[in-house]
Amino acid sequence: MEPDTRRTVRAWLLGAAGLGAVPAVLGLWHVTGRDQPVLLLLLVPSVLLLVTAALAIREAGLATDARRVRQLRARFQGQEAERRHWAQELHDQTLQDLAALELWLAGLSRTQDPEKLAAGVQDARDMVHEQIGVLRHLITQMRPLALDALGLTAAVQDLARRSQVPGTPDGTTGVTVTHDVAGLPADLPPDTQVAIYRIVQEALANALHHAACRTVVVRAGREGQHIVVTVRDDGVGIGDDEPVDPAGTSFGRIGMRERADSLGARLTWTTPEGGGTLVTLRIPGTDRPVA
Repeated sequence: MEPDTRRTVRAWLLGAAGLGAVPAVLGLWHVTGRDQPVLLLLLVPSVLLLVTAALAIREAGLATDARRVRQLRARFQGQEAERRHWAQELHDQTLQDLAALELWLAGLSRTQDPEKLAAGVQDARDMVHEQIGVLRHLITQMRPLALDALGLTAAVQDLARRSQVPGTPDGTTGVTVTHDVAGLPADLPPDTQVAIYRIVQEALANALHHAACRTVVVRAGREGQHIVVTVRDDGVGIGDDEPVDPAGTSFGRIGMRERADSLGARLTWTTPEGGGTLVTLRIPGTDRPVA
């Protein structure tokens, strides 16, 4: 239960206690023949309970509103940060490489040597081929094409394969990403598939960029009537109750929570036995065939 919800429940219970005390005091006064007015003084604590409850309910409402404002602000800031990210990617790599290609072709157009011309054309083709790969990667980040073409299971498997980080000759350790997602249902609604894919994608990105891990395992399957998707790494670990830091990775976590909320699902971050981080997405569902 969320802290704001707990505060609201406690406030209403306090108010109910105050309301319940009022008829009890009045009943006692009536039973004594109304000849002991001092009993009415017992109404004072009841009134104080009611006033305290009203203030607590108002405070809980204000806290909920403030939390929503923070989440909206973080969402808008996250969207703006994402736009800046794509603009930076396109400017720093694609546009600059295309400008270099334009200069290269301009110089090549003045070449009279057939051998230099042939070599220059091949170099230009290589540059174009490289940029096609870069753009495909950016497009995949914005919209997973494999999700549309192959379905959720194959798309998550492809994401896991692409997320692996190979080791380097200088001894830098890579990151191995394994998967067991054959238990994903085959006919989930499109919005549900996109939400699951994006949550797994963000969880993998967090593990690779922030967890200092060596292995990541993605699993998905059924537990009763629920679909359960987990992403576990062996890194430094992060708890579900850690404070949201606007300067850190909170935009991604808020986005993950919003996607989970849109499914009526529960999303948690825990530190399992043995360390690391376990991200668990639990989606209520019905019996569906697996992919």
